[in-house]
Amino acid sequence: MKHMQMIIAIVCILYVTASCTTHKVTYRERFEEAKGYALYACIAYMNKFIDSTSVINKDYSGEYFVQLSSLSPEEIITIKNYVDKECMNYWSVSQNSEGNMIAYSSWKFYKSKELDNFIRKTLRKNTGNDER
Repeated sequence: MKHMQMIIAIVCILYVTASCTTHKVTYRERFEEAKGYALYACIAYMNKFIDSTSVINKDYSGEYFVQLSSLSPEEIITIKNYVDKECMNYWSVSQNSEGNMIAYSSWKFYKSKELDNFIRKTLRKNTGNDER
């Protein structure tokens, strides 16, 4: 199922990329799109493994990031792999055993210098752009 979703996402990216006229997107916009996608992926990952009954598991935001962003398929996959590997390092434990801290933990990951540095490195590697 995960592989099928990734294949669909890649096909969507390629279709949108091929059908749209090209325009230059600033580095900052690409950086924000990459961070937004990372936040989505972190929330989805945590919901899947921490709160499998959550209605957020039906969230299709990732498809919209894939279709509407200027990120390449390679960048999307690289970010997703990083998130799956690293986002749980930001997990916070709730003092209330009946709930979880998914939103707060995801926000900590989103605000981390490590994520910023990873995204900068990924964008530079794949586009050769410098941060402006």
